[in-house]
Parts: sequence; structure tokens; C-alpha cells
Amino acid sequence: MTDLSPTKPPPVTPAEPADPPTWWRRLRHRRADRDARLLAAHHAWTTDRARHAQIALVRAGYHLGPVPYGYQALHDLPTHSGTRRHIRLATNPRTACVVAQIYRWRVEDNLTDRSIMTRLRGIADLALIPIDPTTGLPRPWTLAAVSRVLANPVYTGATVWGRTRHGQPVPPDQWTIHPGAHEPIIDGHTFHQAQLLAPGGHGVFSPLLPPWKFPSTTTPTEQRPVQ
Repeated sequence: MTDLSPTKPPPVTPAEPADPPTWWRRLRHRRADRDARLLAAHHAWTTDRARHAQIALVRAGYHLGPVPYGYQALHDLPTHSGTRRHIRLATNPRTACVVAQIYRWRVEDNLTDRSIMTRLRGIADLALIPIDPTTGLPRPWTLAAVSRVLANPVYTGATVWGRTRHGQPVPPDQWTIHPGAHEPIIDGHTFHQAQLLAPGGHGVFSPLLPPWKFPSTTTPTEQRPVQ
């Protein structure tokens, strides 16, 4: 049987919009370029402002970043304006002894990072083993961990910031360093000697890192060496 129902007309394809006038495209591009420049300038301004705020905290004696092995965090109370709690460092009486011993092994015994790591792995006391900040569990000493201890001037009592930028290392003479911010574990002279003995010329030297000498008070360096 023949289907006599009327057939539906095909859908009408919308007409292509006419190209905007050339002057409109130019205006739109100029506005986009202007907005991009304004956004980049605002980003640079906020980044610079944040950087100066961090430098001010360091110069005020606050520590930025993870708490180094050998120290523990002391938190300032938040202000009424809701300012976040800032961190100052205090020595951890037990682990500070390990840091002092690492420097003695380097300066007095001239041991390599690997030899120091081997000795540290012989420590049975889990309380003296570094803690993984992610899992909160003890983790074994590694060459990288030993190298970090021997290249960190924070152990001289200084706050230090800006050692990397965009994931890349920054020369020590460009770091922000504020001496005397917290109790030292080693004196500046010991740190300087350790840098002179660093392998491959990787010692940390900066005009802001003279071979300091602290008063002869009781410090963790005078405690009983780690067995």
C-alpha cells in the first residue's frame, strides 16, 4: 500500500553568521591583549607582595616550611584578626644530639655522607630516626637526608628562606637569612668547616653566613654523643 502521508521538509540549516567587521576584530583583540597585560601585572604584584611578606616573617625569626630534623615547632597564638599561627623553632633534646654528632663525624673524622649514613642506620632507637612528614612513620637514613643536614644553616640558629624558586635551587648568596632566630645546635664555625669539607664543591657559602661563634653556653653539641 502506498504511503500518501505528506513528507516532512528537511530541517533548515541555519545560515552562517556573517564575519564581524575587521575593525571589531581588531578592537576585540586589543581588549584581550589589554586584559592579559593587566592580569599579568596583577599576578606579578601579588607574587611580589607575598614574597616580601615571607621575607618579613623570616627576618622576624619565624620559620617557614617543614620543621628540620633536630628541632620541634613552637606556635605563636593566632591574633584577633585571624592571622595564622607562625612557627618558631626549639631544639628537640634527643634528635638535636644526632645532628651535632653528624657534624662531628664530618668535621672531626672527615667521614663521607655514605659513611655517616651507615653509622646512622646502626642506631636502634626509633626515636632518633627521621619521621616521614606524609605518613608520620620512621624512615631510614638516606644519603639525601644526611646531605640536607650537612647543608642546612638553620642548625646555626638562623632562619633561612628562598633556597629554591620554581623548584630550582637558588645560590646561597640570594637566600634570605636571619641569624640568631632560635637556639643553635652547632656554631657557625663548625658549619663553615663542614662546608669546606663538602664533596664536589657543594658547600654552602654566602656573605650572610660568616663562621659565627656563639657564646660558650651549654648547647646540644655538648651532650653525650650518639652511640
